[in-house]
This record gives sequence, structure tokens and C-alpha cells, in this order.
Amino acid sequence: MENFKILRELAIMRQHSFEMLIFFVTGRCNAKCHHCFYWKNLGPAHVGPSLENVEKLARSMPPFRTLLLSGGEPTLRSDLPQLVEVFRTSNQIQNVSVPTNGLLPDRIAKLAQSIAELDPQLFVTFNLSIDGFAEIHDHIRGVHGSFDSAMQTTQKLHQVAKEHQNFRVLLNTVICADSYQQIVPFAEQIKSTGWVDGHFFEIIRGDPPDVRIKAVPPEELKRIYKALIPIQEGYLTREARRKRHGLLGLWRQVSNVGNLINRYRHQWAVHSLSAKWDFPCMAGEGIGVVDYSGHMRICELRGESVDLAEYDYNFSSAWRSTTLRREAGIAETHTCDCTHTCFLGVSMRQDFSARFIKAPWLYLLYKIGRLW
Repeated sequence: MENFKILRELAIMRQHSFEMLIFFVTGRCNAKCHHCFYWKNLGPAHVGPSLENVEKLARSMPPFRTLLLSGGEPTLRSDLPQLVEVFRTSNQIQNVSVPTNGLLPDRIAKLAQSIAELDPQLFVTFNLSIDGFAEIHDHIRGVHGSFDSAMQTTQKLHQVAKEHQNFRVLLNTVICADSYQQIVPFAEQIKSTGWVDGHFFEIIRGDPPDVRIKAVPPEELKRIYKALIPIQEGYLTREARRKRHGLLGLWRQVSNVGNLINRYRHQWAVHSLSAKWDFPCMAGEGIGVVDYSGHMRICELRGESVDLAEYDYNFSSAWRSTTLRREAGIAETHTCDCTHTCFLGVSMRQDFSARFIKAPWLYLLYKIGRLW
């Protein structure tokens, strides 16, 4: 049975099928983050598409694996559980991921519980965005007391996870000029709490309001990544064993850690050397983005988009448009390779060499102390 599951994943990968939708469900936000790549699109009037239009979108989409609900602050939408239910019933999604700044602990915990209770087979993650210890985090987020609120939210979500086997609490930390010196001790402190199921890190990307914050020294970034791998290996190994046993569980462990290393190597190379990926980008093929305004694009860092309203929110028609097919062609040329974790992850997942050769090889190098 486990071998059959591996073969089934190979078949899915070969199809290069649509795998992930990143949906900016609102442009409203209650933080003022210095590193936000989306800051030009935020505003109190940007409430996001109506549930009626979301239903039109979902009904016109094929089944896909992962729905990521972004923003703005996605938990400012009170109909978040209903929105998830639309995609669950229409598209048989397996995973839903909700990033949050954690500023509204009670509201966020209530929404998380409602989504987790939709279907015990739906794997739900809430991803707290915390960028370091209190002083740095509050400075970066532009909200006094935001660290304390986010940690309170983390505790509340940890309780939700204890009550629902399909729910996980993750932390996301952006590595930037203001935070890089405390990233590793912060990661160690978070792990010691036992409140989270994973902690992920991403080098700052896009065009933030404070350009200075992008200046992370390349050698420091390499040092940070090398120090983070053992910390994250603990989370990844535990999760692999929770979800799978036997041969498939072992493969998950090797694959997850190997893919993490491959992702870090690519992020470092793009950030430090403006290097290109050594596998195809799946933007416009395996992954796409819908903005709060109802515009669709192949990647959140690409400017060209189509207005879904012009297609009556029909995903298939808009996805096949000349504009988005041209954008997908540009992604194939590697002229816009980036450091975005989601796009790296989906692209590696759908590339045979990256997934079944490079990942285990990097895992082996890591285990024998020959990495980097």
C-alpha cells in the first residue's frame, strides 16, 4: 500500500497538474510591516471578493491539493470557514494554510477551530508570522505589543491542535536586515516552548516600503541557514512519523529535509548571486494567485494579471487567457526566478530530479557533514 502511494505521487507529478492556489482574500490589514511586499495593495476598503464570486471561481477550477489564504490579514474576514468550505466541496482540497499576524488571539483561535471542524480529513495549518524577539518583532510589525499578542495566539492555537488531529501550528519568520542577528536564538527559543509543529524561514522578498531592510549579508544568510537545518529537521522528522510509517515514513523524512536544504540553497543563490533555479518554475502551471481585487496572475511578484470579472470568475477561461499563457512562458525562461518558498516548493515537487535525486543526495551530504 505504501509503495502504491509513492507511485501515485509520481503519476501526479508527471502530469504537472494544478496544485496550489494562493488567494489574497482581503486587502485589509491591522499591521504596518516594514518588510511587506504587498503594502501598496493594502487598504481598509479592500474587503476582497464576495462569497458568491468565490463560489463561481471554485466551481470552474479543477481539483487541487493546497489552498493558501493570504492578505492583508486573512482572519479579518469573518466568513473564512465558509470560504474554505466552498473549495473543500468543489475542489477536494487536501490542505488549507492560513498565515496570520496573530494580533487578534480570540478571533483567530475561533476561526481556526471552525475550519478544523469542517472535515477531519482536511489538513489545516495556521501560520503565525513572528520575526524575532519582542522588541524587534514589534518594530518590524509597526504595532506595539504585537509580539505578546502573537505569542498568546500561538498558545491558543496550540490548544486547538491538541483537540484536532488535522490541525497544525506553524511559525513563519522573515529574515531581514533588522532581524537576522537573532534568527537562530529565536528559533531555539520557539522550539523549547513545544507550542508549534514547525518553524519556517524565508529571506525577505519583493519591494518592501523600507528598502534598507533587504540588506542581509550573504555569508550571514548562509550561516543562518546552516544553523537552522538541524532545528527544522526535528520538526520535519516528527511530522513525517506522525503522518506515515514504514517505507513511506522514512521517505518523507529524507525528502522533507532534503527539499528544505535544496530550497535554502536556491534562496541563498538567488538572493546573493542572482542565480537561476536548476528546475522549471511551475508558476502558471502548478500554482497561481488570485488578488483581493479579483485579478489573477501566475505569481504574486509578477505585474501582469487578468480581471476575473471579465470572465465571470471562470478560472479555466482566465487561466487560458493570452496574458497568463504569455506570463507562464516568461516563467519558463527563468528570467524572474525568486526566493518565494511556495513557488520553490511546488516547482521542486513537480520536478523528478529535484524531488527524487537532489533531495536525497543533499540529505546524505548533510548527514555526513559535507553540505555547503
